[in-house]
Amino acid sequence: MGIKGKHFLVAGVLAALLPALWPWDTGKNGFPDRAAVSAMGQEAAEAALLGRERREILRAWGEPDGMLSGFFGDVYHLDGGSRVIVYYDTEPMNSGTAGSDTVPVEQVRLMEE
Repeated sequence: MGIKGKHFLVAGVLAALLPALWPWDTGKNGFPDRAAVSAMGQEAAEAALLGRERREILRAWGEPDGMLSGFFGDVYHLDGGSRVIVYYDTEPMNSGTAGSDTVPVEQVRLMEE
């Protein structure tokens, strides 16, 4: 097999493996699903969600299982008792530049039970 054939083979293998190596990109429209976010770990979950608008999360994950008291945030329950808690930045909403569905994610917390 010549060099061109090897490059074609390597490209084919990478194309087949890439989706398996990128599990958090399996949600709707490339948005990570709840279980994938939980499996990512804290830092990766924040990197994936920070700055995203609330409507993106609602579209991908549906209505939250709970709300926070005293903070603007949503709680999503996972199998096994874990939770993903998403906090939103209310400053844009307070200044009139965003609505309740367009506020950005400010913080993400993964909670294990």
